[in-house]
Amino acid sequence: MWTSREFGRREFILDCAVLVIGLTSSTRNLHAASDFYTVKEVKPHIYAWIPDDVIDQECDPLFARAATAGFIVTSQGVVVVDTTNSPMNARDLLYEIRQRTDQPIRYVLNTSSAGDHMLGNEVFTDEQATLVSTKEAQTEMLQYRDELASRMRGEDGWKLEARMRGFHVTPTTLTFDEKMTLNIGGQEIRIISVLAGDHSPEDSVVYLPAAKILFLGELFDNQYFPRVGGRNVHRWIEVLQQVESWDVDTYIPGHGVPGTKKDVAEFRGFLEWVVASVESRLKQGQTPDAVQKGLWLPRTYNWHAPDLAQDTVADVCKQLAPAHAAPPPAHPSGK
Repeated sequence: MWTSREFGRREFILDCAVLVIGLTSSTRNLHAASDFYTVKEVKPHIYAWIPDDVIDQECDPLFARAATAGFIVTSQGVVVVDTTNSPMNARDLLYEIRQRTDQPIRYVLNTSSAGDHMLGNEVFTDEQATLVSTKEAQTEMLQYRDELASRMRGEDGWKLEARMRGFHVTPTTLTFDEKMTLNIGGQEIRIISVLAGDHSPEDSVVYLPAAKILFLGELFDNQYFPRVGGRNVHRWIEVLQQVESWDVDTYIPGHGVPGTKKDVAEFRGFLEWVVASVESRLKQGQTPDAVQKGLWLPRTYNWHAPDLAQDTVADVCKQLAPAHAAPPPAHPSGK
């Protein structure tokens, strides 16, 4: 039989045990959040924020994988390159910056208008950062914002609203045409629109000549199947050949870990192989649908994001199929 004092002591011990377990569980959860990404100092004061290959449930399902981001710490402020696919991931990025410096965040450079590169922009407006991209990328961001609102009004819009609760799509505030150079704390940073004039000029790269680092954004995925979209794949291959010749030893991709010239060449070789394979099958008379069904990329490349592989082939088919389409039948009159 418990006395009231003994019973109270027993409840106190149980409460303490529950508290300790709860705190331990919370600590594990906090630690687990950081297990979804790593931060690598690729050169002194230049960092890459590298997410794992995780499908996020709280974001736009079109951009469910966070992109690799980066930040450059100088004596006069911080420059961020891309902000990943959600405010939550962007806050993790900001947290990592603040673990290393109290310097103000001066600029955010968006290499692409794709959601996985810019949906964290809103986090950095609170830091009073200037958001920079090409004019075309800014236009694409505004269009995305309008299209997102339309999608949310659709039949299953409530599902999208639930996934993106609290998101505020934030386009860039400063744009440039082909090239822009920043000089901050002795660090020269060039942001260059390498596909300008090729119907997809919104892709840009961030070049640090002194550090020999190039952020390639959507133009280089290191062992991830890429999104081709409307990007001219032949011109894309040419651009990769060009940047391989630059005075660079570290290439930071849109997805994956930082790589070398060899890694960029391997990715370019992948694009060349896909183009050649699609062209060959189309010349044999296969329909685009047959090409997409028959060319299963993960059989040849054991890369991340295999769910995107079929879209990669489909987008290349869309570009190349018209060139191999049969001519229209001749008019009976010969005209």
